[in-house]
Amino acid sequence: MSQVKETYHFGIRRQMTLILLILFVAGGCILYGSIHARLQQNLEEQITRELQNRQENTLIYIRQLLMLQNANNDTEGYRQIAEDIVQELKPLGGRDFCVLDTNGQYLAGNSQLPEEGSGNDLRQALEGNAAFTMTYPDSDSMRVYFSMPVVIEERTLGVIRYRLDTSQMFSQVNRSEHLVYQTTAAVFVFIFILLAFFINRLLVPVWKLTEISRQVVRDLSREEVNMQMLAQLADSGRRDEVGELSRNFSVMLEMIGSQFEKMQADKDQIITLLGSRQEFYNNMTHELKTPLTTIQGYAQLMEADQGADKNLTDQGLHQILQESTRMHQMVLQLLEMSDKGIYMKRQPVDLSLTARSVAQALEIKAARYDMQIETDFPESLWVLGVEERLRQVLINLVDNAIKYGDSHTTIRMDGVQKRGCVWLAVRNRGKGLKREEQEKIFVPFYRVDKAYSREQGSSGLGLSICKKIMDEHNGLINVKSKPGVQTIFYIRLKAETGVRIPSGLQNRNQTPG
Repeated sequence: MSQVKETYHFGIRRQMTLILLILFVAGGCILYGSIHARLQQNLEEQITRELQNRQENTLIYIRQLLMLQNANNDTEGYRQIAEDIVQELKPLGGRDFCVLDTNGQYLAGNSQLPEEGSGNDLRQALEGNAAFTMTYPDSDSMRVYFSMPVVIEERTLGVIRYRLDTSQMFSQVNRSEHLVYQTTAAVFVFIFILLAFFINRLLVPVWKLTEISRQVVRDLSREEVNMQMLAQLADSGRRDEVGELSRNFSVMLEMIGSQFEKMQADKDQIITLLGSRQEFYNNMTHELKTPLTTIQGYAQLMEADQGADKNLTDQGLHQILQESTRMHQMVLQLLEMSDKGIYMKRQPVDLSLTARSVAQALEIKAARYDMQIETDFPESLWVLGVEERLRQVLINLVDNAIKYGDSHTTIRMDGVQKRGCVWLAVRNRGKGLKREEQEKIFVPFYRVDKAYSREQGSSGLGLSICKKIMDEHNGLINVKSKPGVQTIFYIRLKAETGVRIPSGLQNRNQTPG
């Protein structure tokens, strides 16, 4: 165990130290190159400015000499005043310069200059371009050879070549460069040492957490995890991010234990769901069995009677028709419950128009029980969905309000759009729903007390189908009820904005509610 510990600790440290060293060396090289290039550029720019001034002054002196000596502005006149040029330029250029003709032949001045240096500057000057060459006799000195064409009135008369000692300037640049390098190196070394210290300090708790993780793996394999012991080991006592990591690691271990418990709870929930599914099938079987038993009973009676009792025959036919219709509706509802939600393409639907249409269609049924339906909607409430499916939801809600509401009362339907959603509510007065009934009302086959309803034969699937339809539309359906006072069913859908009303629908919006 100790050998593994040591190898891991120092291995990581060496790797990170090596990476830091490589990064620092690479960064230093890049910085060195950048500083050197910049200082060299500044030096060349300074030399260029000085040589430009020298060139301008030299041409002025030569023009004045040509005028004073009454010499022609040609190569011959230039040759005649070569010695005079040397005497006049000594204050400007010292002794280290020479006068050359257009072929580079020596005329006056320092006779050795044409052969010194690389000669690149001289060749360019003979071609008509001023140029200079930088040479380094030793590490502490620098010389510049400057050649310039003598052009008077657009005629090239010859070349003048200077040798300038720029060692002082070169030394100043070198001193500045060394100072920058030393300062930068000191900063780099300090940062490197500081980072190495923090890396070493950081890796100690990391190694500790590694050992704890190995212990966890061993304990999990034996299904024996000592959470308290591991929490104590993981706590490094630090109050920084590493300390927080250690504490979070301990919390994670506790969460692993809780996950085992959650898995057991999920297992129990699955068993419960399987039981609920079995209960669903049992309820379905019972609901389908009841009308079939009634139909079979009356069919047997009618077969035995052979039509002798007309009242029995009429009653039997009525019951058979009623029960077969109820069973057919129940089968359709069951098919709807099993549907996977693949329907027609969703389109903009004016829920306000649909709701008013539903209210109008159920007015006759409501009037049968001395009830009224009132609506309160804005001109339009646009949502995205399948109109027939949403209409089915509203019909179910209003139909339930009629069946479970008190006589001589008013059913209210109202809607509003706010905060990007469309809200629609159906309210009625009646016995209402208890809290436990409100929690189960959307469960398939659940039915409230039959005594509450003025109609019999409900399968308990209507509201569960409504919930399924709302889920398909990413909407919400819920109920609020105060027993003996009021019950409110409400739905919520995302509002559809920017809808352009087709011309065929403009007149439909005028339908009275």
